[in-house]
Amino acid sequence: MSARVLITDAEERAVLGACRGLSSAGYRVSAAARVRPAATHWSRFCSERLLLPDVRESVPAFVDGLEEVLRGGEYAALIPGSDASVLAISEHRDQLEHLTRLGLPSQEVVRRSVDKLVLLEVAAAAGLPAPDSRVCVDTEDALFAAFELGFPVAVKPAQSFLPSGEGVRQQRIAIVPDRATLARVAPEFGAPFIVQRFERGGFLFSCTGVIADGRLLALTTSRVRRMWPPPGGMHTFSETVQVPPGLASRVRALLAALEWQGIFQLQMLELEGGRFAVIDLNPRVFASVTLDAHAGANLPAIWCDWLLDRMPYPVRARPGVRYRWEEGELCHLLWQLRRHRFRAAASVLRPHRRVVHAWFRLTDPGPLVARALYLGFRAIKHRTFGDSTEANENTFDGFAPRRSV
Repeated sequence: MSARVLITDAEERAVLGACRGLSSAGYRVSAAARVRPAATHWSRFCSERLLLPDVRESVPAFVDGLEEVLRGGEYAALIPGSDASVLAISEHRDQLEHLTRLGLPSQEVVRRSVDKLVLLEVAAAAGLPAPDSRVCVDTEDALFAAFELGFPVAVKPAQSFLPSGEGVRQQRIAIVPDRATLARVAPEFGAPFIVQRFERGGFLFSCTGVIADGRLLALTTSRVRRMWPPPGGMHTFSETVQVPPGLASRVRALLAALEWQGIFQLQMLELEGGRFAVIDLNPRVFASVTLDAHAGANLPAIWCDWLLDRMPYPVRARPGVRYRWEEGELCHLLWQLRRHRFRAAASVLRPHRRVVHAWFRLTDPGPLVARALYLGFRAIKHRTFGDSTEANENTFDGFAPRRSV
């Protein structure tokens, strides 16, 4: 019988892509979500469907629920589906690591790998320096940094999640156009935080893969053509390209300095003269992971193969494969039309070959239906109850995990 893998955050695009990739490689996939409907639960590639407490609301409840699930079945490996889950599982590994393979490096390495201040240091040492940045502790620091760097600037938290009661609070990156906006948003960031020059030129470039024992077991490089929201959002359309000369060794050096091991996504800017500047690291499965698998680098399966001593061969993704995120593309299209940029809008509608979609697959239509229902329910709740529904829609009614197979 094939090995069973448990993955968290089943409502996320990243987890749907990981589920499809694992199943295509012969693994049985159990997916745990915090809300219904969760897209991965509606996939024919998901063999077990679970509900767990929201890690953002209560880390102890999430970990206790995860422990109960692991005790109730045989799971060869556990894959966290978000930054919050990575941190929760790493910090409470003593409850879980005797029940399955976590594959996480030490707690200290995990903490370093999600710390953007550390990333600034190791990226520069590896020959992939970030755009000019300043570390700030308050609004006055931020305003002075922006005066030196020039507007617009990117304001980044040192870590994406901070403790908040029993749960965690997410801090998002902000693109700030002027002094008044910076004075308003800077107090929202916990100290220390980063003010970084916003580079207008070049392409957003993604370098993804699996690293273990200091070796790159898989590597994909892709150029991002569109984002939502622009100019600093998530990938809506990207295309795999050949690995640029020398980039693989620098990426390996950066990850080795962090001592990270596992799946990763390095987001970079591709600048003039063949230069690359690191802007973020995601040490986990990521939203466009389905692109890697479609291009021949099935990262979740390669990682699980390594965890289970199956000796995977190193691979590189083939170029010319494309990825679309459906609702992101729609939002980008409408944004361009409202600005009367008809040529840019037309490029969104242009058909392409060798395209894989975030939600839709002809042989697996359920996740797209689930996503549409989720967005519809959220819109109705927002209109009825206002902003307060965000916490309510993620509330878990009970602490015992529920199963359906």
